[in-house]
This record gives sequence, structure tokens and C-alpha cells, in this order.
Amino acid sequence: MKGKTRLRGAAIDSVFLTFARFVTALSGIVIAKLLSTQFTLQEYGTYSQANLIITTVTAITILGLTDATNYFYNTAPDEETKTKYVATIFGMQYIIGILAAIVIMVVQAPIVQYFKNDDLKKVIMFVAWMPVFENIIPMLQVLFVSVGQAKLIAFRNLWVSYARLAVVAVACFITKEVRTIFAVLLVLDILQVIIFKKQLSDRGYGVDLKKFSAKLAPEILKFCIPMAVFVLVNSLNRDIDKYVIAFFTDTETLGIYSNAARLLPFDMITASFITVLAPIFTRQVKAEDNSKVLDTLKIFIRVCYFSAWIFVVGAIVNARELMLFLYDEKYLSGLSVFVLYLFVDLIRLMGTTQVIVAKGKTSFLMLLSTVTLGVNFVLNICAFKMFGIIGPAIITLIVTIVYTIVILDFSAASLQGTFSQLFDLKELLLFSAELGGLAIICYVLKKSLYKIGATSVVALIVTYGAFCLVALLLNYKKIIDLLRSVNKLR
Repeated sequence: MKGKTRLRGAAIDSVFLTFARFVTALSGIVIAKLLSTQFTLQEYGTYSQANLIITTVTAITILGLTDATNYFYNTAPDEETKTKYVATIFGMQYIIGILAAIVIMVVQAPIVQYFKNDDLKKVIMFVAWMPVFENIIPMLQVLFVSVGQAKLIAFRNLWVSYARLAVVAVACFITKEVRTIFAVLLVLDILQVIIFKKQLSDRGYGVDLKKFSAKLAPEILKFCIPMAVFVLVNSLNRDIDKYVIAFFTDTETLGIYSNAARLLPFDMITASFITVLAPIFTRQVKAEDNSKVLDTLKIFIRVCYFSAWIFVVGAIVNARELMLFLYDEKYLSGLSVFVLYLFVDLIRLMGTTQVIVAKGKTSFLMLLSTVTLGVNFVLNICAFKMFGIIGPAIITLIVTIVYTIVILDFSAASLQGTFSQLFDLKELLLFSAELGGLAIICYVLKKSLYKIGATSVVALIVTYGAFCLVALLLNYKKIIDLLRSVNKLR
């Protein structure tokens, strides 16, 4: 029994999810490398455009239903009510997703014209159907976490990452077609949904669409619509720079920008924690224990900078070497964009909306995101005209900083707290100074390695490795104490 006890808790679930995310991230890095080296800039640009469409349509059609799954499942008074809510939420997603797929296929001509790329016609049929399954999968994951089966998600992520890598390898070395990637990934998504639903059903938590209740739809939509607008606008905020680049430049330039602006998996630790903390936030908010929620949010923020910041700052020191390692020399013209997006990674990780969602104040998120999108759109165009492709990246960084501050300040205020209460200012300043000092030392070390003839790969391994190792050793005790704090959360 003691052994089993040690394998329970939020921190343990997070470790399992983080390991799976690590493997997934590693396969993602290999996939990016294969695509960057084996495909031309035109082909990679087509791949980027297709992914941009999938991301946007996924955000349009999710309608906040992932958050609705978490909210209604964890707040419903009994199992029968939970079953009806879940069935209705999933039924709504299937209906919306199917309609969206039909619309994309009908309006494919204007889409191809916007991107000025006829090669999109070859993949649009597969791209149209991917969003519905891309949305169903995280909704099912929320159910797994809510019923205490987070470890199954970890194992699922492992085999999916291997499968995706195999798909890309086939496309790169055998068929040599971008179309292969999307065709097989669609099949893979469908298989994931089938397997997930069976695993849930075997454990007595099946999604029974026959229990769909139209009477529950208005209540669900009332909760979801503000969140849906938030998710959609947030997605557009994240990708608006790419749409600006796509409109004013060509497919190859978008390919370069997309790789440079790719959000690297520094959030695999924080994302795993927020996955298992989401139900905890919901329960604590429902219990109206504001001080406990404030403490939980503060713990999450500490997880962000004691984990992700170490790897992000190390990457900034080795930006050129990392870009060469991850992609290819033909993408180096986007190095400045790559560096700016590393700074975006530093900030965006802390901007969790879990407290605001749990408080039911999604209308604020809708308003904030809408205002941000308008400002972001105008500034992106102006910045592109003034500075070229680096302009939208600069605006993305500025907007991310302001947005994160506003989100955290509002979260604290809704808990009768203040923005400053979310941070241990002394600890944060000392930690930042520590990382800054290490960055200078490692930068000097990198220059010395080049002087003695080291390659970019050797310089990256030695310098990045030394930075992360020293930073983790210096903060080992704090990180362990932080994990213990997370594991005690209920």
C-alpha cells in the first residue's frame, strides 16, 4: 500500500505526463529536422500553410468545449448528470466539426487564392477533417485526468509520437509528398479517438452519445460561448503574424518564418502540471477557498520559472546553434525571429487562465482577447511595413508581455489578492540574476570553443548542457520542495 501511495498525487501524474511530453517533444524535434532538410522551402511552406488552417479551424470549432468538459464533469452532482453533460458536449463537437469540414471543402478555392499556393489543393481534403478529431482528443484527455487516469494519457502520447515520426519518415524518404503526412495523420487521429473511447468505456466512463440532451445545450453554450470566443481569438492572436506574412510574402518566406516562430516544447513541464491542476483549481474555486487557490496559482508560477526558464535562457545563449541543429542552414535568415520567440516562451508559460475559467468569468477573457486581436492585427501590419518579417515577431513579444500581466493581475484580483502576491519578488530577482550570470559565462565559453575549432553541434552540447546542469544543481532543493508542494494539493 505504501508503494501505491507514493505513486499518487498531482506531482506524480505531472511527472508521468512530462515524461510522455518529453518523448513527444523529442520526436517532434526529429520530425521538424526531417521536414526541414528533406523538403524544399516550397514544400515546407505548403506544410506550414496546411497546419495554419488546421490550427485556426480547430480553434473556431472547439467552442470552449474542452473547458466545458472539465467544468461540468467536475461540478455535476451525480454520475447520471455527468453522463448526460458529457454526451451532449461531445455530440455538439461532432456536429460542429463535421459542418466545418464540409465548409472548408466548399470554400477551398478562396483559401488557396489567399495563400497563393496551388499545392494546397492536394491536402485540403485531409486538412478539412482533422480539426474535429484534434478537438475530440483533448476533450477525452480531460475525462481521463478527471477520473484519475492521467498515466494512460502519458502512454498514449508515447505511441502516438512514434507513429507520427514513422509517418513523416515515410513521407520524406518513400512517397516524398506532403500529402502523405496529412492523409495518414488523419487516420491516426481517428484511431486515437476510437481507442480512447474504448478505454474510458472499459473503466465505466464511456461517452454515450445516445444520452445527448438538447435541453442541456443552452446551459453549456452559455458557459462556452465566451470561452469559445477567447480560444478562437487567442488562436488568431497567436497566428496573426503568420497570416500577415502569408499575405504579404510568398510560400517559401512563410516556411522560414513558421520554423523560426515555432513554439518549442519548453512548456512540456508546465503543460503537464496545468493538465493535472485544472480539476484542482476547479474544486478549490467551487469551495470558495480563495487563499488556497491563490497559493496554488503561485506554486504554478514558480514551476514555470524554476523549470522552463532554465531551458529557455540556455536556448537564447545558443540560438544560432540550436536553429542549425533543429532545422537547416537555409532557415538561418529567420534567426532574429527565432530569438524573439524564445523570449515569448519565457513569458507566455505563466499566462494560465485556469482561475478565470474556474471562476466563470470567461466574458472577461472574451473582451481581453478581442481587444488584443484588434491591436495585434493593426500593429503586425505596421511593424511588417516598417521592419520586414521581424516586425510581427516584435509585436508578438510585446503583446504577450502585456497580455500575461493582465491575465495574472485579473486572476489575483478575482481571488481578493494582488499581482505582487503571486510572486516571491526576492526569489525571482535572485533567480533571474543567477541565470543572467550563467548566460554570460556560457556565452564566453561558446566563443572559446569556436576558437579551438569546435563545430556548432559540439558548442551547443557543451554550452547548453553546462548551463542547464549548473542551473538545475543550484536550484535542486527548491525544485524538490516545489514538487512536494504540488503533490500535496487537493
